[in-house]
Amino acid sequence: MGAMFVKHRLFIFRCSAWFCVFLITYLSIIPKDLEMRTPAPPGVEHAFAYGVTAGLFVLAYPIWSGWLILGLLSTYSGLMELMQIFSPGRHPGLDGMLWSSAGAIFGTVSVILLRARLR
Repeated sequence: MGAMFVKHRLFIFRCSAWFCVFLITYLSIIPKDLEMRTPAPPGVEHAFAYGVTAGLFVLAYPIWSGWLILGLLSTYSGLMELMQIFSPGRHPGLDGMLWSSAGAIFGTVSVILLRARLR
């Protein structure tokens, strides 16, 4: 029963993490006219999205190094910024990548520390 619960939980975390990646991709490349923003500053939106995604990846793939997750998400955020060149009304920015990477750092470190504390 316990092993089945762990597999089910990992499956849910993995689906959630990859859904976040899909959602970030979609929201990063849609034209500016279709964009819906929250009242939060764009940098905070970036940090939150990548923080949640990083946290989910830490939970979904417990054997992955936190450094791997950080590196992959930071590279991914840079790629998403570059992809905005091809989206009408959008423009890439180093600030977006930095906010996203900061969020990924916060999400990864938070979940790793929380998991260590709960053990």
